[in-house]
Amino acid sequence: MTDHHDSCRPGDGIEPEGEPPSRASPAGTVLIELDVIHEGGDWSAITDIEDVIQRAAEAAARIPRSGLAGAGAALALSSDEHVAMLNGAYRGKHGPTNVLSFPAGADHPQVPGEPRFLGDIIFAAETVAAEAASMGISASHHLQHLVVHGLLHLAGFDHETEEEAVEMETLETEILATLGIADPYAKS
Repeated sequence: MTDHHDSCRPGDGIEPEGEPPSRASPAGTVLIELDVIHEGGDWSAITDIEDVIQRAAEAAARIPRSGLAGAGAALALSSDEHVAMLNGAYRGKHGPTNVLSFPAGADHPQVPGEPRFLGDIIFAAETVAAEAASMGISASHHLQHLVVHGLLHLAGFDHETEEEAVEMETLETEILATLGIADPYAKS
């Protein structure tokens, strides 16, 4: 069970800006729509970051039990400073964390014919980079793990209990394997 990927209260998210890019599967159906916002932090270590994020989201949406197919979310690439402020304001915790998820909540209006909006996810650049370096993995692979993790939180998965953690971590590992990423929860 991990303690570093966090979900916040419904409706406490960042506001998406602009139209999310449409990504269709070969059959022409939308897998998942993302609005990626560059808000802060130095993300230059990850080449083609929006493609890296989209590949992770699509891999997650291809697994039916994830509940992500046909959904949409806003993702903000931010800084430790901003994430620390949000972490304090919404979770009462001091300092940054790698990722925060803000589910849209059941009362969020859904537009007929549009992907169901799941919520917002925000990433802390410096924490993501430092964690990747300390684990000896690429920053892009670590970000893809956190994208999958954050999206699963928005879809209703959690890791508060051991049973929930096993379910969520097993699904994450399955999704990441389709991207060629090793099990992040494997004991060394």
